[in-house]
Amino acid sequence: MSKTLKVALGLGFAMLLIGIAISFTQRGSVATDNDDAVLADARLATPRPLTAFALTAHDSRPLDRERLRGRWTLLFFGYTHCPDVCPITLSELAGMARTLEPTLRDDTQFVFVSVDPQRDTPESLGDYVRYFDERFLGATGSIEALTSLARQLDSRFSLETDPAGEPVVNHSSAMLLIDPQVRYYARLKAPHYAEQIRTQYLALRAEYQQFQSSRP
Repeated sequence: MSKTLKVALGLGFAMLLIGIAISFTQRGSVATDNDDAVLADARLATPRPLTAFALTAHDSRPLDRERLRGRWTLLFFGYTHCPDVCPITLSELAGMARTLEPTLRDDTQFVFVSVDPQRDTPESLGDYVRYFDERFLGATGSIEALTSLARQLDSRFSLETDPAGEPVVNHSSAMLLIDPQVRYYARLKAPHYAEQIRTQYLALRAEYQQFQSSRP
C-alpha cells in the first residue's frame, strides 16, 4: 500500500471515529422515522434499467451491466482521499454486510466507484476497499464513463483544483440500490448507518420479491 494511501486511510479512520461518535447520538431520533415513509422515499416509482456502461474493477475485470446482473448491488460514489464521508459510509456498509445471512450476503454486491480516476487506480482501489471488507469491489474509469453512470443514478461529482493546486473532489453522498435486473431501484439518502441500511435493504428486497411472485 502506498504511503499516500496509508496517510489517507489514517486520516479517514480518525474522522471515522468522530463520525461514529456523532452517529451514536443521532441514531435514536433517526430510528423513529416511519418505516413506510422512509421506503417510499427511497424506492423509485418505476425502476430504471441501466444502459451500457464500462468501468474497470480492482480485480482488473470489467464492471458493466453483465457483472451486476442476477445480484443486488449497493453502490456508492466517492474517492480514496476522501477525509470523512467515504470512510464513514464504507465502515457502516461493512458493518451491515457482516450482519447479513450468508445466502443474502452472497446475493449482494458492494461496489465503491471512485470519481477521482487520476489518483485512484484499480490497484489502489483494491487496497482501499479491502481495508473495510474483503468482499467490497472498487472500480473506476474515464471521466466520460463515470459521468454516464452517475447521471443514470441521479448522482453528481466534480473535480476542481484549489488555489494551492490540490485536487478538490465533490460527489453525491447517496447510496444507490440496483436490482438483479440491472435497474436503478432505490436511493438511500445520507447519513448512512449500518442498521438503517440493513432494514431498508431487506424491506426493499421483500417488496421486490412480493411483486415478482405476484406477476402472472
